[in-house]
Amino acid sequence: MRYSFNAFNHSTYYGLPPTLPQQIRAAARAGYDHIGLDVMSVLAHERQGLPPEELAELLGDAGLPCYELVSLSIGADADATARSLANVLRLAPILGAQQILAVATGPAEAVAANTRRCVEALDDAGLGFALEFLPTRDIDSIGEALRLAELAAPADPAAFRLVVESWHFFRGPSTWRDLSELPVDRIGFVQFADAPEMVSADLHAESMGRRVLPGEGVLDLAGFCDALVGKGYDGVVSVELLSDAWRQAPLDDFAAATLLSTRAAWESAAARRADRTTGPVALG
Repeated sequence: MRYSFNAFNHSTYYGLPPTLPQQIRAAARAGYDHIGLDVMSVLAHERQGLPPEELAELLGDAGLPCYELVSLSIGADADATARSLANVLRLAPILGAQQILAVATGPAEAVAANTRRCVEALDDAGLGFALEFLPTRDIDSIGEALRLAELAAPADPAAFRLVVESWHFFRGPSTWRDLSELPVDRIGFVQFADAPEMVSADLHAESMGRRVLPGEGVLDLAGFCDALVGKGYDGVVSVELLSDAWRQAPLDDFAAATLLSTRAAWESAAARRADRTTGPVALG
């Protein structure tokens, strides 16, 4: 696996000042392979006088390539969707992003046409399209994401991939069967974090501020990793630990802890698969 430091926990979305240079350096020091940047913070830096070209230089100096850019917002409004698409088409080549995480707002039928335009535009630009399903949206599961893919019917169906996110998988209506039947080549990348028992029915609040390090929560991450490793997934794992508590901690501590715990979870899954593959050696 390759691991990407997901910068969204410290995004300007939370009312924080933009801190991408500090996050880039912390992620590099921790030993991450990649980083995932969010459009909101990149644009906030640009408004303050730090253009994306200089962020790209910082990435190069740190030896930390940008893997995912978050997010492309797709809705029923064609103009609003086009504006979001224009942002990612401008920023991604500068930053060297490989995958564009997309989020759709609205029923599949209402967003299918705009989704198709986005998939095809990104494909033409040599960028990956990866749709994130969220239990707080209409596209709330693996099944609904695949239904949107069928309705959107891009020229190249293989260009439409999914973000398989552990929190959204366990807190939404997706099933283990959905995950087992999802072809590995339909996975753009994986997002990863654990969660404690829920204290409210507010899924948005639970998702955006109460995640914990892998192994510290109640999600069956071992089963999740086993299911993906078992189908041959060996791509990028983006560590999206969104936590009010960790947001107050030093960035170096946050980066080191997220990588250590995430790597341990996936390496354990790989070891379990190896054990099952080799099995006991017959004697005699």
